Amino acid sequence: TAVTTKTELEYDYDMLKASPIGKEWFEQTNFFEDYCKGKTVDAVAATEVNPDNGHVAESEVDLVAGCTMNINDFVVVLTKSTGAAAEPLVVPEGELALGFNMVANLAFGHSGSANATAEADGLAQANVDIYAVTINSEGVIVDCKIDAIQCKVNFDAAGQLITPVGTEFLSKMELKDDYAMRGASGINAEWFEQVEALEEYCIGKTPEEVANIALDDAGKATDADLIAGITMPLGDFIAGVVGACENARVSGAKEGDTLYMHSVSAMSDSSKSASEEGDGLAQCDTTAGAYTIAADGTITDIELDCVQTKININTAGEITNDQEATAVTTKTDLEYDYDMLKASPIGKEWFEQTNFFEDYCKGKTVDAVAATEVNPDNGHVAESEVDLVAGCTMNINDFVVVLTKSK
Repeated sequence: TAVTTKTELEYDYDMLKASPIGKEWFEQTNFFEDYCKGKTVDAVAATEVNPDNGHVAESEVDLVAGCTMNINDFVVVLTKSTGAAAEPLVVPEGELALGFNMVANLAFGHSGSANATAEADGLAQANVDIYAVTINSEGVIVDCKIDAIQCKVNFDAAGQLITPVGTEFLSKMELKDDYAMRGASGINAEWFEQVEALEEYCIGKTPEEVANIALDDAGKATDADLIAGITMPLGDFIAGVVGACENARVSGAKEGDTLYMHSVSAMSDSSKSASEEGDGLAQCDTTAGAYTIAADGTITDIELDCVQTKININTAGEITNDQEATAVTTKTDLEYDYDMLKASPIGKEWFEQTNFFEDYCKGKTVDAVAATEVNPDNGHVAESEVDLVAGCTMNINDFVVVLTKSK
């Protein structure tokens, strides 16, 4: 189903009761936007905030009059404009650039997570959206893939987890009609059908053309051809596809190769119920990837990533996360902050081992990669796989699942 933004929700976002100045999220955001005008990005970034929660510090008199909430993500959005300009993508003739983008958020508010009550179980929900593109030498999108996974964990009013550890969460493309959005669709189209229409619309366009798709005040398309196939708000989809285009690089894919994108998501065994010792944890691990396969069946390029979404629950069946801090960073983007080095027998971080595994896959068929020997107890690469253990010893089971879903 379509998810309404906080701005569109207005007072239905229901933040007034938690606001010390009696202002809703959209009102505080409007005030912050006005505060930014006339200032440099560096000046806005220097705004003093509470280090514990990102809320505007009381010393910022001009801002706290109308905005006291967490502004950290707003500042991140602004500071991304000041980085060194990205080098333009150059794709040699006959080759393709592969781009992949994974976006994860904890779902709070109107259409997401909810505390448990005496009448109803609670819900800890995270949304993971994935996007992939291939781009040719003319700067045009040759293929486009879009998908989304909703990770939903139920718990009771005592903070006891109800959803079993290991529960798998299918993507919306995998669910197809079981996602059950057709009845709410004005064009009698299921989520996967509407998204396929958007994918087709993006093919043949440049990233700039996709970024400039015209939208109305509700975030929906105005183009008649696009409206015929998709009536959902497009803002997040467009940003996701453009993000994949921005991530695109040339690393082996050729014209004529087929693009695939798949995911595997499950409730982690790190999850636990709340107890006297501390809050419970509803954790879901989602691994996804985009890859290209040549006509002879060999993998020519591949990008993999993983995200751990974590929602905490207390013994009263209440979610204890900061509900303004919703974005979750993937392991690739975390780089050394994922902090796996100390557990690695080869002294390599997760993203480094993943990069090594990606290179290992190139030139091999999916079956050949799937035949890689692993430790049956933990999925770690077996020592007998000499070429791979030199740079990757960690659990590769989910990577293999992502690849075998192409068959």
